[in-house]
Amino acid sequence: MRDYRQLPLEVDPPRHHLYRSALGPYFVRPTVEKSIPEFRRHTETLFKEYFSGANMDAISTLVLPLVMENLGVLYRRPQDVQEWISWGPDVWTAESPVRDGKVLHAYLDRIYTEAVEGNHSDIWSELAILEIEGRVISADEFRGIAGVMLAGGRDTVVKLFTGMLWHFALHPEDLQLLRSNSGLIPNAIQEFLRFLTPLPQMARTTTPETGARELPVDRYVGISFISGNFDESVFVDPLTINIGREKNPHLSFGFGPHTCLGNHIAEMEAKVFLETLVNSNLQWQITDSKIRFHQSPYVGVPDGFESLTLATI
Repeated sequence: MRDYRQLPLEVDPPRHHLYRSALGPYFVRPTVEKSIPEFRRHTETLFKEYFSGANMDAISTLVLPLVMENLGVLYRRPQDVQEWISWGPDVWTAESPVRDGKVLHAYLDRIYTEAVEGNHSDIWSELAILEIEGRVISADEFRGIAGVMLAGGRDTVVKLFTGMLWHFALHPEDLQLLRSNSGLIPNAIQEFLRFLTPLPQMARTTTPETGARELPVDRYVGISFISGNFDESVFVDPLTINIGREKNPHLSFGFGPHTCLGNHIAEMEAKVFLETLVNSNLQWQITDSKIRFHQSPYVGVPDGFESLTLATI
């Protein structure tokens, strides 16, 4: 159980804006674009290794290592990649002592101590001296920011990439469509984000100004992003992945002031990953899988991937 706020996720304006403004330079498109060559190198290497070897779980041997390698590039912490991988694909799932969030909290404590005591050229050292309104952030603020950057940047992207592999195994015609028309890759990325909705919902706390339902103050309410992403008044045939869908105002990155800071990172990682799949000229099938699906009305929509074993055909 954490005892600090996830930042800037769990603060309201005007303080929310102060955190976003201070963190923004790390997440703007020109900054992220500098990492694309390294993204591509890691993606092509791991993709080739996976499909050249024996049939194994794609999540643990391809997708998770890839996403962690990408974060190692972005955060300039390649020395931490293997540790991040050891946490598994979901650091917030309390299924075992290794995956109940404790490892993340212990890591945050350790890197904060190292950052304030040392002089390193990585993102944690820069965050440790980040100033908000003329003061250096506290240890709890550091944990709140770094925790979101780690957990938010891994679990959701792992689900997105795994979902792409899963869909193309079931619908090879969509992969062939992209191979014949690579101009649809941007559309495909947004459609996968919509359909898979990596973060289906988020809890918020009510305030006196909340809505017309006169909800009691200080109650948790769920914001359903998946509901918006499958709204039939907005999306034609929302339960079908339409690679060429043009109008796609999905909510997978949230909306308004709390729009995901890392949206450019996710989109660029996805672009490199999808281009690698398209350019590989490979086709694969599912030989084994363990997938949780959402209940009605989102029939056929994956809620989470526990394992996905693939083989070329």
